[in-house]
Amino acid sequence: MTTYGVTPTGFVIKPIAVILDEREQAMVGTFGPGLIQTPQSPMGQINGILSEIEAKLWELGEAVYQASDPDQAEGVTLENLARLRLIERVIGETDVTLRSAITNAGRANIRDADFYRAITNVDGVTYARIYANDDGVMDENGVTPHSVSVIALGGSDDEIATVARRYIVPGISSFGNTRVETEIDGFCRSIFIMRPVVVPLYLNVSIVKRHDRNGCPPPPNSAIAETLAMALSGATRPANGEDITVHLISTAISCVFPSVEVLSVAGGRIGHPASSAPFPIAFDEIAAVPLANIIVSAT
Repeated sequence: MTTYGVTPTGFVIKPIAVILDEREQAMVGTFGPGLIQTPQSPMGQINGILSEIEAKLWELGEAVYQASDPDQAEGVTLENLARLRLIERVIGETDVTLRSAITNAGRANIRDADFYRAITNVDGVTYARIYANDDGVMDENGVTPHSVSVIALGGSDDEIATVARRYIVPGISSFGNTRVETEIDGFCRSIFIMRPVVVPLYLNVSIVKRHDRNGCPPPPNSAIAETLAMALSGATRPANGEDITVHLISTAISCVFPSVEVLSVAGGRIGHPASSAPFPIAFDEIAAVPLANIIVSAT
């Protein structure tokens, strides 16, 4: 078994002291024991230079070895490993998070995690979800048996469907309200994706404000409204098919402002009379609550 290079425990670099000693022994074997190889001698200088060159080659060998390990690869090399998993680096993403995506650190369902990531990487996609119905009957969302539903806002239908086709294997159906014809390597296949209807809502939130435990005054109503609008948008927006409830709104506010209590929530869909929460949202719908549609009133 080799001591240096690729070993069962990884790649071991040969130390420059060992390299130099081996070179000196080789010189003795060639020219005899009388050869002068002190550091100051010409032969000693040559040995030192050649040993440094060989040491750098060992370092290069280690770098090449590490390039195949996602836990050690960096930069472009790490991106090359990611492409083997059909994963692309998101703009601004660090090596740490890309490495976690490759190794699926902390994720139980590898396939779904990769699938979701691939959809969110499609240019223009602002929201994505992957739903799978593994049962032999239609589920509560109306998703057909043994099918996958790809839900997305933004992006190109063709690009999303092409990505989805790589993950939805033949024999498994796709479910959605938008049919897209795809062709890969001359093979055609229809893929359905779900384009949820954006449902604008308006909210009238009644609250009670108190000083916090440190005696600090409560925030203004405008700050509470802004906090709620942020919680209902972007990465934390409610999913498609998720009802807007008093609990949802209360949690969004109290997590930031613990001294604020939500008493009631009224509102509804734009153009409809106000009613009390919850506000039902169907599976093929997604709520949108911009700041301009939120009124916060303190009693």
